[in-house]
Amino acid sequence: MNSPKESSSLRRIVLVSTAAVALASLLSLAAILAFYVAGATPWTGLFAVGLWGLPLAFILLFVLLAMSWRERRRA
Repeated sequence: MNSPKESSSLRRIVLVSTAAVALASLLSLAAILAFYVAGATPWTGLFAVGLWGLPLAFILLFVLLAMSWRERRRA
């Protein structure tokens, strides 16, 4: 079984990665809008980050929720 310290560090890693992915995705969407306002063509990688980042962040958020439920059941 995992000790509470191991579980806490894993939870922290998932939390930070969730926030980083969501922030990167939102920043890429803002950059796409800025490119369109400026009349330029955005890089296609920005579209990929914008389209895949937010769903990935939501999936990671549900993973965090499941981890929390699992810890509460054990307590």
